Amino acid sequence: MQLNEAKAILFNKLYERDICIRCIFRLFKITEINAYKETQQFIQILFDVGKMIGKENKLVEEYDFLFKKRKAPIQYSDVQPLTCHSTLKDQFIKTPFHIFDKINKCVICHGILQCLDDQKFIEILVNEIKQKQYTFEAFKFQVKTPIGCQIRQIMIVNQCISEIDQNDPIYEYISSANFATDIKVCIKQIMCCLLSESLKVPSDSSDDRFQICLNFENLGDDVKQFEQFKQIIQEIDDQLWEEKITKKLKMNDPQLKAEIHDRLLKKKNQQSQPFLPTQNNLEKIQKLNKAQISQFKIVNVNYAVKLEVITNYQNIFIKGNYIKLGRFISQTPWIINGNRIYEESIEDLVSSEACKIFKPSSIKFHSGGREDIDVRMLGNGRPFAIELVDPHKGLQNQSQEILNQIEFQINSHNIVKVTPLSFTDASIFEELKNSEINKVKAYCCIVECKNVVNVELIQQANQIKDLIIKQKTPIRVLHRRTQMIRDKIIHSLQIKQINEKWLLVYILSSAGTYIKEFIHSDLDRTNPNLCSLLQNECDIYQLDVIKLYEKIDENVIVNFKSLDTECGSKI
Repeated sequence: MQLNEAKAILFNKLYERDICIRCIFRLFKITEINAYKETQQFIQILFDVGKMIGKENKLVEEYDFLFKKRKAPIQYSDVQPLTCHSTLKDQFIKTPFHIFDKINKCVICHGILQCLDDQKFIEILVNEIKQKQYTFEAFKFQVKTPIGCQIRQIMIVNQCISEIDQNDPIYEYISSANFATDIKVCIKQIMCCLLSESLKVPSDSSDDRFQICLNFENLGDDVKQFEQFKQIIQEIDDQLWEEKITKKLKMNDPQLKAEIHDRLLKKKNQQSQPFLPTQNNLEKIQKLNKAQISQFKIVNVNYAVKLEVITNYQNIFIKGNYIKLGRFISQTPWIINGNRIYEESIEDLVSSEACKIFKPSSIKFHSGGREDIDVRMLGNGRPFAIELVDPHKGLQNQSQEILNQIEFQINSHNIVKVTPLSFTDASIFEELKNSEINKVKAYCCIVECKNVVNVELIQQANQIKDLIIKQKTPIRVLHRRTQMIRDKIIHSLQIKQINEKWLLVYILSSAGTYIKEFIHSDLDRTNPNLCSLLQNECDIYQLDVIKLYEKIDENVIVNFKSLDTECGSKI
C-alpha cells in the first residue's frame, strides 16, 4: 500500500472509529491478496501511518490490544450447533462470533473479517464439512454477508467525507462510486487458500459440482440499521409515485382528477410493503446524497453474527424407461391423511439402489406422464428421470458400470423393470414434458358389454381413423383438474371378440386421452365413446399401456395392427 500524508490521515480517521484494518484496506480498494492475509504487514502499515501523522508507535501499541489479541482464546465449547431444519440439505447454524465479545468488534464488518484466519475457527469449519462425508476433487467457494454491514460502511464513509476539505486530493478518491472492495471478495481472499490447504483440494470458481457457502447473518442488526431510513425512503417513494401518477392523469376535470388520485392513493396504501433490509432498499439508500445520509448515525447493537455453513453437491440426473408389470402399485408414494396406502411405489423401486450408492440428501422422481395405479405399463416403457439431490458420493460413482449395477438390481424385481439407464442433465425436463404432451400411445383393455355385441358395428369401429372426441374433465379427477372440455384423437381401433359380450380392445390415441372414460362414456361426458360406437353399454375391467410412439405415421398404424400378435399373450 503506497502511503502519502492524505491517505495516512484518512487511515487514522477510520482507525480511530474502530474500523478493523482489513475493512480499512477494503475502503482503500486494495486488491492484493497478501495484504489481507499477512497480519505482520499490518504492524508495518500502522507504524508508517503513525510516523506520517506524528504518532510514532501509538497505533501499533493500540493494535495489539484492540484488533489482534483476544482476552481469552477460542474454545471448542464456544461454538455450539443450533437446530436448522431442512428437507434437502444437512445444514447447521453456528454462532462462532459470540466470542467477539472478548475483542473490540469492527464497526463496519461487525467482527466478521477480524478472526477468519483463526486456526481453531478454520478447524471447526473443516471438521463440519468433513463430517458430511462428501467426495469431491475441487470446491467453489461462495459467501453471503449481512446487508447491515453495507449501511454502516456508507455512513462511516460519509462521516469521513464531511471532515475532509473538498480541495484535498483524497476527497475525490473517497467520494467515488467504486470506493471500496466488497467484503465478500475479502472473505474469499482470506479463506479460499486456508480451506483449500486444510481440505487438501483446490478452490475452483469454474467448477460448480461441489459448493461451500458461508452465510453470515445478523438480522437483528440489519433491521436496526435500516429502520432509521424508513421515513426518508418512504418520502422519496411517495414523491416518485406522485410524479408517475401526475404523468398518467392528463385530464382537465379537477374533480375527476382528484377522485382518481384518491382511488390510486388508496390502492397504493393497500399494496405498500414493510420496509425491510433488502437489496432493493439498500440501493435506494445508496442513492441518497451526503446531506441526507448525515442526518443518521450508526445504531449501536450487540447482536451476534450467525454463520450457516451450506455445502451441496450438484444434482445428478439418471434417465431411462420403466416397465410396470404389476397392478396396484403407484408411480410415487401414495399417502392419504398421513398414512401410506401401498408399501412400494415405482419411485421407491427405481431409486432405492441409486440412493444406496450416491447417498443423496433426497431424491425427486420425474416422468413423462403417469398411468393409473391399476394400469400396467408394458412395451417400451414410460420415460422417467431420477434427480439425486445433493449426492454425497457423486464424484467416483458417475460411471456406466455403476448404472449397469443399479439396472441389474432394479430388474431383479418382478414388479418393475427398466431399460438401459444413462446419465443426463436438467434438459431432461423438456424431454419428459414433450413425451407427456406429444407422444402417441397404444392401449389394450378388456371390456364387458351389457348386451350381445353387434359384429357389424365392431367392423365399422375397426375402420376408424383419427376420430376426434370431446372429453369433459372426468368425474374421478374433478377434485384436482380444471373443469373443461378437451379435444383428443382416437387414431385407430382394433376390437377382437372374446365371446358374445366380452371384447379385447386395442386403442391408439393421442397423449392425455382418458381411455377408461372413452370406454364407459363417464355419464356421456366423453363423446363419441365406445358405448355409442357399439350401441351398447360398456365397462372396462383391465387396462394396459402397451406401447409409446414418438409421432403418428403410417408405420405406426401398421405396427399398431400387429400388436395383438406381439402383446396379446401378455394381456
